[in-house]
Amino acid sequence: MLTTKERCNSVSKANKQYKNQMAAAEHKRDVQVRIILTAVLVIFALAVGFFVIQGRDGSADAAAPRSVTDSGAIRAVSPDVELTEGSETPKRVLTIFEDFQCPVCKSFEAAFGGTLDELRTSGVAAIDYHPIAILDRMSSTNYSTRAANASVCVADSSVDTWLTFHSSAYAQQPAEGGEGLSDEALGDIATAAGAPDSVRGCIEDGQHEDWVTSSTQSVLDRDINATPTVLLNGEALDLTTPEALSAAVRAIP
Repeated sequence: MLTTKERCNSVSKANKQYKNQMAAAEHKRDVQVRIILTAVLVIFALAVGFFVIQGRDGSADAAAPRSVTDSGAIRAVSPDVELTEGSETPKRVLTIFEDFQCPVCKSFEAAFGGTLDELRTSGVAAIDYHPIAILDRMSSTNYSTRAANASVCVADSSVDTWLTFHSSAYAQQPAEGGEGLSDEALGDIATAAGAPDSVRGCIEDGQHEDWVTSSTQSVLDRDINATPTVLLNGEALDLTTPEALSAAVRAIP
């Protein structure tokens, strides 16, 4: 038979064992909770990374507007354009990379626009325009991107209307360093050029801004980082005078 002291020692030992078991169980639960929380955080981080990458890829894979060619250009061409023999490809293609915020592009349009129109309407050459946005830093509202978006919105309705918008947008080009024209003002230029009123929604919603960003990056990846840049059948062309431009185009047999 146990003495009182022995019974107390036995109870104390049992209590100690119980406390040790509880402490071990608590430690095990803490470890499990930490493992679960770590796993959740890792999964969350991976998910965030996935969506960030998807977001970037989404810009890169932005759906092309219906008005642009496979190369991302707005092509202005006469139905009577001279074609390369045995194909549907124009024999002469002038490619112009431009930014609606670019003052030199405005000067180029003023000096060379008439010659480009003559080459196009006479069927001598097709003109591929690439509206890009490399001068967003020159306005407080990303005007380059917004103007390029507006131009594509207009082109989706009609390339002929786009040509009028193109000239008017340069004629009303805002000074660098300001806010740029508002979306409403761009909508006014678009509708004055002949675009339907529905174009305003496309402009204000920035419907093609992701595509503009993607297209601009594609152009930069080709080491084209200045506007205007003009190519003739894919080869860089030195710009001197409208007459020299016309002669260079017509010299291609």
